[in-house]
Amino acid sequence: MSRHPAPEELLLDYASGALAEGPALAVALHVALDPAARRLVERLGALGGALMETEGDAALDPAVLERTLARLGDVPVEPRPAPYVPRPGFEWAPPPLARYLRPNLRWRRVLGGFEEMRLSTHDAAHQISLLRLMPGRGLPVHRHAGTEHTVVLQGGYTDSTGNFGVGDFTMGPDSEHEPIADPGDPCIALIVLEKPIVLTGPIGRWMNPLVGRGWL
Repeated sequence: MSRHPAPEELLLDYASGALAEGPALAVALHVALDPAARRLVERLGALGGALMETEGDAALDPAVLERTLARLGDVPVEPRPAPYVPRPGFEWAPPPLARYLRPNLRWRRVLGGFEEMRLSTHDAAHQISLLRLMPGRGLPVHRHAGTEHTVVLQGGYTDSTGNFGVGDFTMGPDSEHEPIADPGDPCIALIVLEKPIVLTGPIGRWMNPLVGRGWL
């Protein structure tokens, strides 16, 4: 079980399909890595299906139901999908991330000592990236102007709010923080930003215009 689970309200929005692509991907990865979150999402999905069936029973014409059931015999049964095999070098990537890892995707070094892979999505309201921090290295001290969804995929990090490991989920602190990668494997996390971060360090303040334009 994750030490830092996603809020139940967010899991409900995910189960009902109410989240934008970026936050939905973050929650999907959390669910893939956290059995407790996965069980809760399954229960929420089953509850939603039961409610839909209950509502449908009250208004569904029996003749329509009979014709629908008769047609089900003509629907081909889809084969079970092949077992998920991560790409070499991406063994840390859970299945929901696979379709975003295009062949030309590469880590790029960002000013500040970390690496980034920016993912291409249809979600224009969020910036969605994979970040990699080497052990002992950190992100510049910053705060968030908008909502941030983070899920750890490998390694871990520590900041003023606690320690976060694989599967842990956070929506970003309101106060400034400086995440630093823990010893061991490099820390890899998915970061979904509603707005660019605001650097608050002595040097970082001068770089905010570049961050806002996506140049850093």
